[in-house]
Amino acid sequence: MKKYFFLVIALLVFASFISIQENYFTQLVKEKAENYTLNNYPEKVYVHTDKPYYTLGDDIWFSAYLVNGVTHTKSKKSNLLYAEFINDKDSIIVQEKLFMNDVNTAGNFKISKKLSPGKYLIRAYTNYMRNENPEYFFQKEISILSLDTKKTIVKTSQIPTTKNKAKPFKPTLNFYPEGGYLINDLKNAVTIKLKDPFFDDVPITISILDNENHFITDLTTTKFGLGLFYLQPEQDKTYYALVNIEGNEYKYQLPKSLEKGYTLNALNNGKDLLINLQSNLKQGLFGTSLVIHQRGKLIYNASQTTQKLNQNLKIKNDDLKNGVIHITLFNPERKPVCQRLVFINNLNNNATVNITKPKDYYGSRKEVTLNLNVKNKDQQNLVSNLSMSVLDLNAYPENSKEENIKTWLLLNSDVRGKIKNPGYFFEKENDRERTYLLDLIMRTNGWRRFTWPNLLYNTKNKPEFEIEKGITISGKTLAMKSPYGIKSVPTRFTFMGKKIIQEPILKSNLRGKFSYGPYIFFDSIPVLLEARLTDFKSKESKDRNVLIIQDKGKGSPKVLRDTLFKNTNKEADITAFLNYENYLKELDAAFKQQQYVLDEIVISTTLKDKESEREDEMDARTSYGGSFRRFDATEDSFSATALELLYNMQGVIIEQDSVYVRNQGSTTVPLILFDEAPIDVTELSTIPASSVSFIDLLVGSESAIFTNSGAVVSMYSKTGNALRKNVKRKPGIIDFKAVGFYTAKEFYAPDHINGVEEQTKADIRTTLHWVPKIKTKTTGDVSIKFFTSDSKSNYLIQVEGITENGTPVYGTSKIIVE
Repeated sequence: MKKYFFLVIALLVFASFISIQENYFTQLVKEKAENYTLNNYPEKVYVHTDKPYYTLGDDIWFSAYLVNGVTHTKSKKSNLLYAEFINDKDSIIVQEKLFMNDVNTAGNFKISKKLSPGKYLIRAYTNYMRNENPEYFFQKEISILSLDTKKTIVKTSQIPTTKNKAKPFKPTLNFYPEGGYLINDLKNAVTIKLKDPFFDDVPITISILDNENHFITDLTTTKFGLGLFYLQPEQDKTYYALVNIEGNEYKYQLPKSLEKGYTLNALNNGKDLLINLQSNLKQGLFGTSLVIHQRGKLIYNASQTTQKLNQNLKIKNDDLKNGVIHITLFNPERKPVCQRLVFINNLNNNATVNITKPKDYYGSRKEVTLNLNVKNKDQQNLVSNLSMSVLDLNAYPENSKEENIKTWLLLNSDVRGKIKNPGYFFEKENDRERTYLLDLIMRTNGWRRFTWPNLLYNTKNKPEFEIEKGITISGKTLAMKSPYGIKSVPTRFTFMGKKIIQEPILKSNLRGKFSYGPYIFFDSIPVLLEARLTDFKSKESKDRNVLIIQDKGKGSPKVLRDTLFKNTNKEADITAFLNYENYLKELDAAFKQQQYVLDEIVISTTLKDKESEREDEMDARTSYGGSFRRFDATEDSFSATALELLYNMQGVIIEQDSVYVRNQGSTTVPLILFDEAPIDVTELSTIPASSVSFIDLLVGSESAIFTNSGAVVSMYSKTGNALRKNVKRKPGIIDFKAVGFYTAKEFYAPDHINGVEEQTKADIRTTLHWVPKIKTKTTGDVSIKFFTSDSKSNYLIQVEGITENGTPVYGTSKIIVE
């Protein structure tokens, strides 16, 4: 009797202890999740480009979107966005700083004709996003092509087929038990995936057998090589899958089942999210906690206080936002033991882009008027920020399966890895097959934004990379003479533009650090930074013996290519595009033969070709004549310093403040010349890019007239011997051009009614029109007007963006030019 009494008391004490733990854990989850969504929310970036691929000399027109990663509304954190154009050697060719005073803003990259065709990247991020892994940055692969078919090599992935296979190959087959593990004596759902692209559209029958070769079940794969079966493992048994491909059998071992544990099953039936939890432990689900969130915002957070072996939960879809739901079951030790992703697509949450036009058919050079609005399910107009491109379908065949802002924000930005052809799942609403396939994909992917241990127990407070509200000018002050110690002294910062603006005097701190800003200004402005040992009233020259070192930032983040979503253009599409572009080029040439024309700026056909003149001018500046590796800096309008110009040079590698040259497999530190006078690499950051005329790279025997190191980077100023003129360094003062936010160029849209110049040249735009920023309102439609070109074709109108309340939208329409 006493033993029974003490046993009851012990159980009550244990239950009380567990209850206290449960209350503590659920409260911890609630507090950490609220802090994440309100204060530590991530930022997401998306970039809409005007078209999928380009030719040398083109402009890449884009609209960059920056949103709160939880709500998808305007982020209240960063006002500065970095957009980068990166070559296949991971060198940043161009970096733009964009001012984000709204959800989206315009930008553009000029593709130099001197670049090599290939696969380039567009990458965009904020400084605050650098606190996470670079895999969270937006990255998009862009194909740059040459109309010279000898230079453009079209590469497509070779998919093995029954016709081109030289010998049988064993495909990769992965197993994904729902929740994470197979558990003995519990029914488990298992998703399979054949990873080889050949099986994306080829169904394969797979049999499941046990270690005694007893048949358990079979299944046939669906699109993307996916499939699903159910298995209730038995103790002391193992299981394998048998795949038969064209008479060849391949055997795959299933993951070994656990003797004890938990299972988590979830089903979205369109109306409700149904969740089932099971356990084969003696205490059942007692002490476990179930947490459900969407992008960090809690949906469900509760602990199990009974010894049930089985529990069901139903959540109405009407209460959920669209996007990825993350379900996690924690064991009594507060470790996540089961996890599952579910995609919610509640049609009541959707918003629709409506594109209306007076007619579908137009003649050449005729005005088109489009009316745009965004409506919810109740047909109410919504405030939204949009961007629009109009593409020639002869050049760019429609690909409704590619990434857009809707697929990125709701799907790919929140799952580990990249889901290819994501637009496929949004092409048709309420399509049961696509909904099923997307659920299979959810079963094979993990949540990417945070890990539970990091969210719940990480005590790190201050992020390494701060939120940037504008342009900051910072640095440190040191003693001019040995031992060059840190000095806390008065500093002064002055804008030397059309209007001189002097900031209040600021004393550098005990570590010699000072910081001015954040400022909002565009392009470049001359500035002065000054420091004095005592004060600025002193006339003593020794009072100027202060060394000012300007901060140069922490460099650009590492490029991670395995996380980007790749350009999925087919070889036939690219070949057709090149043929069409060449046809348009011939059309333009025939038009020019009929009359003297204007080519960007007025030139006469009787004048010497300007490119040849420019080349002769550059050759005349050097002591060695021409160079095979030359960059004309006058074609660059993005770089701020001479160092940044070097990103345009093939074979030149820049790491922080160091410059290397790669030639014939070896890497060399080059001699750097400015107007053929040696300078230190650190001085390149102080020379404005606008003062540089051109750069030559000399390697091997070409460099022998200057050095025996094997490599020379030779820069030439626009005025000659201008280094000291452009870079002024005196004790206690430095002056330079502060680089502000980038001002995007305006897309050229001809006026065929009032324009005079337009009458003298062919109009052969493949991007018929581009509008990087459109603001819709609740009061009515927004009108967009443009003219058709000389190309008779079908044109695709693409509109994407996001509503004020964070709903991403994507819509298309077409016009025909006869």
